[in-house]
Amino acid sequence: MYAPELETLDQLLGGDLPLTIIVKLFPSKEHFSRGVLGLLRCGDVFLLDASGAEITYWSWRELFDQGKVFEELKDWKLTLTPQGARKVG
Repeated sequence: MYAPELETLDQLLGGDLPLTIIVKLFPSKEHFSRGVLGLLRCGDVFLLDASGAEITYWSWRELFDQGKVFEELKDWKLTLTPQGARKVG
């Protein structure tokens, strides 16, 4: 079985996924926050809003640092970057 971060990358090979699905891959909200924030920071994924526009570093950092991401899970999704795809592909 993969670590949740690698499982996230693997699942994203099939296309963008909402955070409401991604959060279920992690054992806790804290692990989800740390794991997804790590994937974002190292450039393996991008965070997208409901329209598909990329969320800027400053915006997603605030969402995760202040815990606001859990209030708005349904509004965001992750997409895989080429770098992230190479890690699991």
